[in-house]
Amino acid sequence: MSEAINAKGSVQDWIPKDPGKKPPRYVPKHLATILLEQKSNKQAWKTMGPAKLELPSPSNYLKKNAKRPKAPERTGTGGIQKTSTTTVRLPLHVPLNPIKRAIIQTADLKPKPSRVDFAQAHKQLLQSAGLIPKYIAKKDYGEVPMYLQKRREAEQQVRDDHARLEKEKQATRQVSDEERKAALEGLKKKWHEVHREYQGLPFILYTPSQKGRKVHMEEQLTELEKHIRLLEKFKTIYISDADVGGSP
Repeated sequence: MSEAINAKGSVQDWIPKDPGKKPPRYVPKHLATILLEQKSNKQAWKTMGPAKLELPSPSNYLKKNAKRPKAPERTGTGGIQKTSTTTVRLPLHVPLNPIKRAIIQTADLKPKPSRVDFAQAHKQLLQSAGLIPKYIAKKDYGEVPMYLQKRREAEQQVRDDHARLEKEKQATRQVSDEERKAALEGLKKKWHEVHREYQGLPFILYTPSQKGRKVHMEEQLTELEKHIRLLEKFKTIYISDADVGGSP
């Protein structure tokens, strides 16, 4: 492969070569700092975990207070004697005796009023037994609750609406098919008459009376169209006695 790359007559043949001499080895610029950091961080895992303590004895396996730390040995001056490895201190919080804790908790409590059945030795609080008149002492005692008042008002509203509908139903009557068709024909005839007058208006309106007449005729046409659509859409129509003789 080298013969193929460096053929005869190549420039590489003119470069002098020394096969016994090697190029200088690379030396980092901050070699001393790198070596110092490497030595300081070597086996860093050995510094993790608890300090060197005395290993537990197999004879204390599953014994009471075997895992609890021992109290330090005190000297004559009252200080703590330091061992060669580390200093052991007792926990600051010492649990109280259950009897003392119960006495402290019940010291300031007042006895609740209760009744005792001596025959059966059964004790019951007066408040839960209903022997203390706490309900009659309330401000709203004897009054109707608010939810009952709202329910009563809602029921009364339903009865009033039903009575009003029944009254309106008695005062109305159903329009027959012949009356509906006759009213529809009359409305259409009226619409054609008003539309013919509307078409006869001049193209340009000068006076306010002409403009007012045009607006009135447009409103009349709109009202007639609404009544015509109503009669064409609904086959069953009820009218009151006050509407008899007028427009539906």
